Amino acid sequence: MSAIDGKQVATHGLFALCMGAVAALASIVLCLCVTAVYNLYLAHWWLIFLLPALGCLSLWLYHRAQLPLDMSTRHVVDSIRSDRPVSPLLAPGILAGTCLSILGGASVGKEAGALQMGASLGNVVGRPFKLKPVHAADMGEPMDGYAAATGMAATFAALFFAPLGSMMFVLELSRYKRSVVKHGASILLACFVAYAIAKTVGIGDIIPTVAAPALSWKLVGECLIIGVLGALGGALFSKGVDGLQQLTRRISRNYYIWVIAGGVIVMALTLAFGWAEYGGTGGNLLAMALAGTQPTWGFLLKAGFTILALGLWFKGGEIMPTFTIGALLGASCIVVTGGEAPYSAAIGLVAFFTAESRCPVAAFLMGCEIFGWQFAPFFAIAVATSFAFGRDVGMYGRGAYSAMRTFSRRAFVRRANPAVAAEAEAVANAAEGAVRRAERQGEDDGRQQEHRLRAAETFVSAKLSEYYALTSRLEGALEQLHHGGADQPGGPKESK
Repeated sequence: MSAIDGKQVATHGLFALCMGAVAALASIVLCLCVTAVYNLYLAHWWLIFLLPALGCLSLWLYHRAQLPLDMSTRHVVDSIRSDRPVSPLLAPGILAGTCLSILGGASVGKEAGALQMGASLGNVVGRPFKLKPVHAADMGEPMDGYAAATGMAATFAALFFAPLGSMMFVLELSRYKRSVVKHGASILLACFVAYAIAKTVGIGDIIPTVAAPALSWKLVGECLIIGVLGALGGALFSKGVDGLQQLTRRISRNYYIWVIAGGVIVMALTLAFGWAEYGGTGGNLLAMALAGTQPTWGFLLKAGFTILALGLWFKGGEIMPTFTIGALLGASCIVVTGGEAPYSAAIGLVAFFTAESRCPVAAFLMGCEIFGWQFAPFFAIAVATSFAFGRDVGMYGRGAYSAMRTFSRRAFVRRANPAVAAEAEAVANAAEGAVRRAERQGEDDGRQQEHRLRAAETFVSAKLSEYYALTSRLEGALEQLHHGGADQPGGPKESK
């Protein structure tokens, strides 16, 4: 067991206390600002005419702050996974962008904005502490990802009053990154500090609770049905957002065009059909679903508006809209199950979030912390079902468990055919390096940035073709290992 640096233990503890306090303050400010602008939108319906202009203003603010115009929570999660620092200007940028989007009636949430704010503040707060690994054997390991993860988890804990689920959410998002897991105690401390402050003040996302029924086989069946439908809905939602973003990127990287188009579409639909209630975070619809008074097919409208807003590059988050869509979907399932709408809404919320995020343990813990631990048996069934039937890729890329399977498979292939495995990894690393270089140089404007990104895409496409060819060779090596070379003590011969 490696030696532990006592000085660094104290430093990380102090960092966690400070980070928890800052994260709680950030969460409170975010809640107050978003609540104010949403009430303003509800009071003045004509603000929806400003949605295209407000979307352009948020992009302009990102440009002035030298932030990528397509910055999203997935980018921040990727920065944690690869230990890249998060810009300190992202915290005010996402706060302003989220408020502007909601002021105009876009269907976005503030919770993923809280994640981005927390990651940005984590790097800012951690800088004076000059954090180093607690374990002496890990000295020299970068700590930017850990600092951002601590801020992200603490802000989320303050927002949802869910410290356990928030910590687990970050662990799963980081794919159990070594530096994050090894400093899990300080992350948990920051989460509880932020939770205690926010809970004392009483400002956060207070989700109504519902009564938990007695466990029965009928309710188990309902959990299974809602879990399967939640998996399907979460997969389609994630694919819809990602697909629309990829499509718009391929057509044009002028994001101003897309927010104008998205603003006009949302404005036209809202005014034509009176769908103003489907804008904003969706907290009102979530409360209706948990009270059993929701519109039957409202989840389709909320999902459509959210896909339009996020897919066409409005700033804001996806988590509260995801909760709302899941709850509306779960409540609508009573048409099939004949169950109680409030209970079904709670199950649907957790199942949909599982499929959308690919973070099952976090979804289970957050569900229990929000609705009560008496729901644990129901949530366990729904989460397991949704995760099993869901798509392997969620809003934040492949989940932790998919990555773990990939790593174990790579290790197996290295033993089976080291030469081909090394060649494939070199190709994959070259492609990844090209993308990172393009991102680092992405601060330039205009045609230079466009040409650089297109060149990187061309390079990556060529490398992917090589990688797929090498993958076929690896598959051949595996087949040989399992069939032709099983009896050979030296393993299979190298495939041609």
